[in-house]
Amino acid sequence: MNQRTRRRRAQFAYAVLGVLALLALRLASAWSLRVDSDEPQHLHVVWAWTQGLLPYRDVFDNHTPLFQLLMSPLLALLGARADIVPCMRTATIPIWALGLALTWWLGRRLWNARVAWTATALTALFPLTYLSSVQFRTDDLWWVLWVAGVAVAVLGAPDRRRLAAAGLLMGLSFAVSMKTTPLLITQLLALLLLGALWHRQGRAIAWRAWLGALPGWLLGLVLPLAAFAVFFAAHGALGRAWYFWVGYNVVPGMGPWTGSRLQYLLFPTVSALVALVSWRRLRASTDAALTLRRLAMFDGAALYLAALLSYWPLLTLQDLLPVVPLLMLGASGTRFAHTRRIGWGFELALALELLTILAARPPWRDLLLQRQERELALVLRLTHPDDFVMDAKGAAIFRERPVFWVFEDIAEFRIAHGLLHPRVRAHLERTGTPMVIDHRMPDSAEPFIARNYLPLLGNVRVLGQRFAVAQARQPVLLPIAIPQRYVLLDAQGRIVAARIDGRAVAGAVALTRGCHTLEVPQAGPYLLLWAPAIQRGLDPAALLALPAQRQAAPAATVAAALQCRQQGAVGLLN
Repeated sequence: MNQRTRRRRAQFAYAVLGVLALLALRLASAWSLRVDSDEPQHLHVVWAWTQGLLPYRDVFDNHTPLFQLLMSPLLALLGARADIVPCMRTATIPIWALGLALTWWLGRRLWNARVAWTATALTALFPLTYLSSVQFRTDDLWWVLWVAGVAVAVLGAPDRRRLAAAGLLMGLSFAVSMKTTPLLITQLLALLLLGALWHRQGRAIAWRAWLGALPGWLLGLVLPLAAFAVFFAAHGALGRAWYFWVGYNVVPGMGPWTGSRLQYLLFPTVSALVALVSWRRLRASTDAALTLRRLAMFDGAALYLAALLSYWPLLTLQDLLPVVPLLMLGASGTRFAHTRRIGWGFELALALELLTILAARPPWRDLLLQRQERELALVLRLTHPDDFVMDAKGAAIFRERPVFWVFEDIAEFRIAHGLLHPRVRAHLERTGTPMVIDHRMPDSAEPFIARNYLPLLGNVRVLGQRFAVAQARQPVLLPIAIPQRYVLLDAQGRIVAARIDGRAVAGAVALTRGCHTLEVPQAGPYLLLWAPAIQRGLDPAALLALPAQRQAAPAATVAAALQCRQQGAVGLLN
């Protein structure tokens, strides 16, 4: 065995070990990193597909539907379980691996294996996007489809089949997220720029080939969204789908549109630099066609990044996912295309990326993920599938929400500026919602939730009130805002026989919305609680141990009387 063969085998072994280590880190991150509020929001929409509910009509969503629809069979197979977030994160690892494989393929075809491996490794551990790629979100598929579309387009001549396939992949990217719009616009701007530079340098442009392939590319681009448009039109929801794909997400005044005007200069400045570098690269190249393909990929990514930083109203780290591989390929190609060894610079960059990830989100610390699982497990245990659970963005995942609107960033902006009125209280009363996950709720709903729901675990609240009665058998006022079945418990958590509205009650009783009179056999503290929670195994000891400052307003007080006047007196349900 010669030295060259041994070196190749060693390189192959190192590559295999690196891939296995990367997969192990990714798997550990999927089961440990904290849950972002977007993840349950997406999972709730996936669950809605499994229940025969239609997004945009029955369930809020402001994304195009392909990703959630594709993930719904797996969610249906796994069922309602508290650890569904890491399970579904794990299911996206093959998609992430495919994106890295596409990155490697682009590097190998446009440069060499050395550039391919360096760019893929740097992309995989790039800190600003690694944490986003671990999360369960539509962007997991979005960036892979876009990179695939770019790869198919630039890795060959502009023939009809190639550009039709590229158009279809880009169209599928639109069917996952309308954030493909700035990607497509900046990519077309990059192509126009390169075409102008190519022509300016006296090179011929294959107009016939481009014009002949254009119809196939356009057909592939519009086909996926057109198919979904037909589907929603058949279900009478095309107008709502279009509004949540486009109209809802466009809010004048949100984000940097009201900020400094200096940031608007970034995009033209970067465009000028890109044009200058591209001009010099094309003139100095010995293989102009290959250089043009490299620049088409890199320039589109650079213009997209500049456009985001200049004009995008709601910039998030996951918005960078489609361009990080392309920018890493361009940087690695410039640095390592003509070197025989990668050197310590790449190793240092890779080590810094890994250390940054481990310092920011160490996979051996999973307290926040465990908290989310405990809260979801409690909600699933105490509620049935036909019970409503109020949350801000679908944190209960497997339960219907009484309010259609999801309180994500755009909704919060709309609410703050009077463009959206979710009427949380009215919907809680209408549906008799028994549990609330009190996080990111509108300020207008917080006092009502605090009065009528008791903290149980973390952000989870259960329907009920704590109050004290000063004298035995003295009628006191009991305001009820949420019509439900309740049970009265004493300070030891025992069911109390009492009189409500003049009738003897010794267990669960259905109370309507309004003001009721209560007579208890003994003075002291009491707990009025949603009865099914006790029947399903809730230990009232945790509620009885709550500090006084977190209790609801007690009965027979001025506050109770005011509530009664507001709600109107109604009687006991049979």
